[in-house]
Amino acid sequence: FRCSRLSNRNVTTMSVARSNFTALDHFWKNWRMVFPRCHYAGCASGQAGWRRLLRRHMGVRLRDAWYCTPQCFEMAARQIFTRMANAIDRQNSVTHRIPLALLMLSRGQLTQEQLLSALRAQRSAGRYKIGYWLEELGFATEQQVTSALALQWGCPVFALSAEAEPSCARMLPVCMMEFFQMMPVHYVKGMRVLYVGFCEKIEYTVLYAIEQMLDCRTQPCLVGRRALKSVLERIRLKPHPSELVFERLADAAEMARITRSYVLKLGAEAVRAVACGVYVWLRLEAGQNSMSLLFRALATEGTQSSEIREESPIRG
Repeated sequence: FRCSRLSNRNVTTMSVARSNFTALDHFWKNWRMVFPRCHYAGCASGQAGWRRLLRRHMGVRLRDAWYCTPQCFEMAARQIFTRMANAIDRQNSVTHRIPLALLMLSRGQLTQEQLLSALRAQRSAGRYKIGYWLEELGFATEQQVTSALALQWGCPVFALSAEAEPSCARMLPVCMMEFFQMMPVHYVKGMRVLYVGFCEKIEYTVLYAIEQMLDCRTQPCLVGRRALKSVLERIRLKPHPSELVFERLADAAEMARITRSYVLKLGAEAVRAVACGVYVWLRLEAGQNSMSLLFRALATEGTQSSEIREESPIRG
C-alpha cells in the first residue's frame, strides 16, 4: 500500500512537471511571436528582450523574417536581393513541348505548304511566334491557334472578352502582364484560386511567384491574343498609383535603399519578395493597403552606379 502511494505521488509529480514544461514552452512561443528577435545577424540593438519590447511596433517583416529597425531591414534586403539576382539568371522556361505548327499539321488544320510559307515569313521578319504568322497569312483562325496551344500545354481555353476588363485584372502589376502576355481572368474568392490566362506559353515560374505574393493557388489557361491585347491596352491607359517600376538599377544596395524609403513612406508592416522572370517583384503591405515595386535588369554586386530612373508602369 505504501509503495502504491509513493507510485501515485511520483506520477502526480511527473504530470505537474510535464504540465509546467508545456506551459513554459507555450509562454516562450508566445513571447517570440509578440516580441520577435531581429533576424539580421549583424543587429546590435534588437536582441535584448527589453529592447525588443520597445521596438516591437517599429519593425517590418521581409519574407516572414522580422527586422527591428529600418537599418537592419535594409542590410538584410541587400543580401536577399543579391540572391534573387542570381536566381533571375538561372530561370528557364519549359521548352520540351510539341511544336505548335507540327501539332496543327498532325491534326489536319495545316498543310505542309502553308507551314513552309509561315516559316519563311517568320524568318524574314525575324520576330513573332509561328502562331501569329499562321493567323496573319490566313492559314488558321485565332480560335484554332488558341485551341492548339491549349492542347500543347494541357490547359483549358478561357473565353476572354475584348470589350470588358476582368474584375480581378488589377491583382497583378501591368508591366508583368505585358511582359509575360498574361492576365488574371477569374478569381474564386472562397477557394482563393486565381485563373491566369496566357496567349503564347504558360510561365510556371511566374505562377509560383504569384502564389507566393498573393497567398493563393493559381490555375493556368489560354486566351485569345487579340482579346488580351485589347484589354491590356485599355488597362494601360488608366492610372496605377499602387505600382512603380524601376529600370536599370545599379546593384542590390540601391534596390534595398529604395525599398526602405517606400517602407517608411507607406508605414509598411510586411514586405513580400520574389524573383519573377526578369523582375524582382516586391509587395509592400500596410494594413489593408498594398503597393508593388518592380525592379528590372538588376546588375551584379560591385558594378558602377548608374542613373536610376523611376517610371510609371504605363509604358508605350
